[in-house]
Amino acid sequence: MNRLLEFDLQARTELLAYLVASQLVVRQKTGQWLRPEQLVESTWLWLRLNRRRADWLQRVTLACRAQRLAEQIERTSRETCDARSLARMFFGGVRLDLRSPAVIEIFVTCVANLPGEIVFHRQDD
Repeated sequence: MNRLLEFDLQARTELLAYLVASQLVVRQKTGQWLRPEQLVESTWLWLRLNRRRADWLQRVTLACRAQRLAEQIERTSRETCDARSLARMFFGGVRLDLRSPAVIEIFVTCVANLPGEIVFHRQDD
């Protein structure tokens, strides 16, 4: 399968949101950003859980962008960065809760910072 089809814009946005959220949680807990090895581990974890593959350039690009966006969100959004909001962003520590207002804000920021257009389809129960 073509790598661009396998790692489409929606997948890149979801990974970017995951990395931004991870950066913010670690920053709130430790006062530091993720170290490069932690960022690599977080990226691989997300890719495995979501059965996706991305080449090294895609991974590095998103990791760098995640740091910049996390810093931007930390400066501009007190609601997203408070301890209570950050604690509720993940299910079981590994999956983002897409109902969380903090995650929604992060996701919207990520959508706005990636080129292309994402079309969301409603899943009927």
